[in-house]
Amino acid sequence: GKTHKDIKQLEQRIKKLESERKRNSQSNNISTATGLSRSFNPAISLHGLLLGTYNSEGNDNSSQSNKTGLSVEELELQLAGNVDTWFRVQSTFSMEGTSQFGLEELVGSGLITNNLSLQVGKLFVPIGKHNQLHTHSQPFVATPVSNEMVLGEDGLKEIGFGASYLLPVPFFSEINLQILEGENDTLFASTLNDGFAYLTRSGNSFDLSDETTMDANLAYAFGDNSLSGPYRTTEVLGVDIRFKHKPLGREGYRTTIWQSEFLTSTREQVKTGFYTYLQQQFAKRWWMQGRYSHSYQGSDRSDQNQYSFALSYFPSEFLETKLEYTHLNQYAADENQLFLRLNFTLGAHKGHNY
Repeated sequence: GKTHKDIKQLEQRIKKLESERKRNSQSNNISTATGLSRSFNPAISLHGLLLGTYNSEGNDNSSQSNKTGLSVEELELQLAGNVDTWFRVQSTFSMEGTSQFGLEELVGSGLITNNLSLQVGKLFVPIGKHNQLHTHSQPFVATPVSNEMVLGEDGLKEIGFGASYLLPVPFFSEINLQILEGENDTLFASTLNDGFAYLTRSGNSFDLSDETTMDANLAYAFGDNSLSGPYRTTEVLGVDIRFKHKPLGREGYRTTIWQSEFLTSTREQVKTGFYTYLQQQFAKRWWMQGRYSHSYQGSDRSDQNQYSFALSYFPSEFLETKLEYTHLNQYAADENQLFLRLNFTLGAHKGHNY
């Protein structure tokens, strides 16, 4: 009767779906001219930052950073994919404003064993957490004055080679070693062809409970610079710690993040800085956050104190609107900055670093 007829129709639908699945699988595995499957095609994404800025100072100076006006803050094109079953490449090209398009990051990585991996290319050097973030991933529009003072305005990005080893312990613990070209003008820029920089880092993450995770990292780098005599070697130290709390049953609506980072370097004189911030998700699509950052360079007149407060709205994981106020207290005239930023992503979107 009717039941038998329904069963026959269901069987036919199942056969049809299986046939479509096989056809799709075959089409995905068609070889390209290189002989490789299309499954090796890279994931492509475009990140855009549109920014409106008000600055209480420097409005008569066209070269002023964070000047009043409207701008395309950055466009970032990312391509990432597997070269083969062993080697993966991620590349990032960025354009600040409407010019200066160039390579920002190019990382090739390969897994040698379950615990050992290699990286090569142009790297975001893992000193602190902020230095490892692309602009669209940074929690605030204004860069911490601590990072600008110690690592330079553009941060520490270097061509280099590295190895990471995952320690066999009951929590996440990784040792990272890198050999770097040492081109950063603020820290290194040796006049010698063999004037490299070297980095070692210990990265650790612990589950304090089912709801709370702690991240603690320590990094040290040293290398030749362009000076002579006792100041010829630059040393850099970075320490960061982070707590993240997501209450069970409310993961999509409540999250608390507290993060702090300390940086110091020696090149002629000691440069030191730190920041600490608190982020709070108070609704499904809303976050509020505040940060304090301080920097110091061997003179009272170089002290900077930076206070930032922001409110963010996320219609989806691909779109964010942020309103931010930053007050910069310094020896020169204090600055009050107001930012309104639209942050969007087109295409494939990988998870951000925790």
